[in-house]
Amino acid sequence: MTTFTDAQLDEITDILKAIAHDVRLKLLRTLLENGEKSVGELEALTGVGQPGLSQQLAILRKAELVQTRRDAKLVFYRLVPESLENAGKLLGALSGLSSKEARPAPKSTDRRIRGSAATFARIL
Repeated sequence: MTTFTDAQLDEITDILKAIAHDVRLKLLRTLLENGEKSVGELEALTGVGQPGLSQQLAILRKAELVQTRRDAKLVFYRLVPESLENAGKLLGALSGLSSKEARPAPKSTDRRIRGSAATFARIL
C-alpha cells in the first residue's frame, strides 16, 4: 500500500487542478501521442487557437507538467512524465489498479456463428 504525506497530497492536488481542464488535458494527450511539438504544431493538432493556447500552456508550464525548448523563434513543448508520478500512483491506488498485476485481457470464449439470429437480435 502506498502512503502519501500531506505535502505530497498538496502537490497532487495542484497537478489534478492543472489537468482538470478540457483544453489542458487535450494538450497533454497531444504531447503524449505526438511527442515534442512547437506552439504552431500544437495549434494545428488540437484546433485550439491563440491566445488561449498560450494561456493554457503557461498553466501547464507553471505546474511543471511540460518543459519548453527554444529554437530560434519557435518554442517547443514536451511532457514531464515524472511530474505526474505521485498523482498516477494515487489514482492507481484509488482505482485498485496498483494492487493488480498487469495481465492480458481474457480471451473470449464466445464462439457464436457470425450472422446467427442471436447476433442479429443483439445488434438491434
